[in-house]
Parts: sequence; structure tokens; C-alpha cells
Amino acid sequence: MMAALMNLHSRPLIILFGDSITQQGFGWPPSCVGWVSFLARDYCRRADVLNRGFSGYNTNHAVEILPTILPSKGSFDHQDVLFTTVFFGANDAALPGEIQHVPEDSYDQNLRTIVKEIRRNMRAHSMAEATTSPGEKIEVPVILFTPPPVDAEAWGREQGSPTDAPTDRSNKNAQRYGDVVKRVGKDMGCSVLDVFSLLGGNRSVQHFGKHLRDGLHLSDSGNEIVHTGLMKLLQKDHPNLLPMVDGEGKYGADGVPLEGKLWREMCNDKKSFK
Repeated sequence: MMAALMNLHSRPLIILFGDSITQQGFGWPPSCVGWVSFLARDYCRRADVLNRGFSGYNTNHAVEILPTILPSKGSFDHQDVLFTTVFFGANDAALPGEIQHVPEDSYDQNLRTIVKEIRRNMRAHSMAEATTSPGEKIEVPVILFTPPPVDAEAWGREQGSPTDAPTDRSNKNAQRYGDVVKRVGKDMGCSVLDVFSLLGGNRSVQHFGKHLRDGLHLSDSGNEIVHTGLMKLLQKDHPNLLPMVDGEGKYGADGVPLEGKLWREMCNDKKSFK
């Protein structure tokens, strides 16, 4: 079985590392709508999208399991990576005293460790070269996501807490942890998807709450917004890593092309063979 896997042709990888919002990125029953499923659709026949989401994890846990996420050199999974996403913070931002809480300074350091280890261990696809300066080392693009806003009241109801009872999350804390992500992204040259702002975290809870299915995790509309935001971010910072759309998706000027010959070419090859 292992020999068969070693001979299996694999496409470039897109690796998504995060907590439950990544794990549930293919949709949460009864919905099939998820930002990861949209991304997999976009890169169908172009790249393999690997979901490495771990429900309930914070960045302390992420650093601990990181060696199991990173491909080991010479192994089957040590393939070229188009880009990675790092989407942690919803659990780190639990209020102090809660079991999942991670202090802001530790959260900052953990994110830096994750980015450094990804860059050190993952092999960038050649298409990432277009985003580097001449002579600069080609590194896997790492896209950091800020935590989404929090509807604390809705989250409390989801947990079965009394209406007037304090919850383990707050929208203000989620925003502060998002500021940490932005700082790390700026310092380390990572693109940042500001999920908090995309979902309207600075507006009323009536506005952003509709993008959360339970006060914390993304609803259908929230998943759609995150996906759209990610594609726009790629267009701005890494346009060459978007799916190729011109030239029938295969022979265009820019982007990740379809794998294999087009069906008409396959038919013509068969005619020539005869």
C-alpha cells in the first residue's frame, strides 16, 4: 500500500491549519457550505486542499502538534506547497481563567513559531517565485487569519448558560487578539485576512451575529464572506497563485493551471493513434 502511495502523482498542496473554524470548513450539518469547500472547488484539478483543522485547539496545542502537520523531508507528503493558512485565536481569546485561554504575549510568540516552522520545513511551489524579489529565498506564503467576532450572548445560549450568566468569550477580546495577528503578520511579512472586520465585528451584534451560526462559528453567510475575502487577498498579494481562468484554464498567462490535457486534446491524441 505504501509503495502505491509513493507512486501516486500528487498535485501542489494548499494546507489549512487551524481550529474548529477550519475543521468545519467543509460545512456543518445540515449545511454543506464552508469556506474550505469553496476553496477546494476553486482549485479542483489544480491543487490538493488539505484540511488540518482541530476543534477546540489553541496555539499552545498547535505548536505541540506542528511536527505532525509539517511534511518530513523525503516523505510522500513532502510536496510543493502553493500557500498555507493559519487560523487560530478563537480559543486563545477565551477570557482569562478559562481552560482554553492563552495570554496575548504567548499567542504572539506561538504564531511566530508556527510561521517560522512552516517556512523552514515546507517546500514552496515554483509559482511562489513571482511574489519574491530577485535573489530572495522562495518561501511558502503563509496567510494569517484573525479570529472572527463573537456574539457572547448567542454563544452562552449554545452552551446552555443562563441568559444573565457571564460567558467565556467576548467580542472585545476577539478584536484584541486580531490586533496581535496583524502585528505578527506585519513583522513577519505574512498576508493577513482580517476576518473580524470582514464579518463586521466593529458594528452591532445584530449585523455580525448573522454571520455566526452559534455566536462563535461561521454560518453559511460567514463562510461565504471568508472565502470571498481570501480570494480577494490572494488577488492582491499573490495573484499568480489564483486558479488560472484564461486559456481554458490550461494555457493562460497567469495562475495555477488545470492538470493534464484538455478533453479535446485527449480526443485528438486518440485520433492520431488510430
